[in-house]
Amino acid sequence: MGEDSSRRLPRWWFGGVCAAIAVTATNPLDLIKVQLQTQTQTDKKSVGEIIRTIYQRSGLLGFYNGISASWFRQLTYTTTRFALYEAGKEYVDTKNVSAKMALATFAGLVGGVVGVPGDVVTVRLQNDIKLPEDKRPTSTFLTAFFASTKRKACPVSFAAHSQPFPGQSC
Repeated sequence: MGEDSSRRLPRWWFGGVCAAIAVTATNPLDLIKVQLQTQTQTDKKSVGEIIRTIYQRSGLLGFYNGISASWFRQLTYTTTRFALYEAGKEYVDTKNVSAKMALATFAGLVGGVVGVPGDVVTVRLQNDIKLPEDKRPTSTFLTAFFASTKRKACPVSFAAHSQPFPGQSC
């Protein structure tokens, strides 16, 4: 048995699960933030008016609009970050702070790229709740995901494909 049997295996997936639990608690605040950020100049509402509108349209469950996409984002982004960091510790000197910082930066960068689709879908779902039900272009995680991935080719930049709302991106 020796040394390997007593070594505790990393539980990097706990990071993704804990992030999903945390986003469950913070989703109502994130929903209100997205509503505030996506207002037009002509239709400005206060935080109280936004809360009242969400509650009147959908009740308490309305504050969890987009939660499936938030869970998807956290499970992909955070789990990727933790897994890459744990795996990378085998290849860097863990006593060297700059090496650990470089590893954490790399893991965070890759995790961020992996998490972008979930983030875009979350914002789409949270913004679409402002519209009447029959006018919402996206009503589920899957329809929002496929709508956000079917962007036209844009020679200008990759960032143009990451825009959460339809319209001219180039």
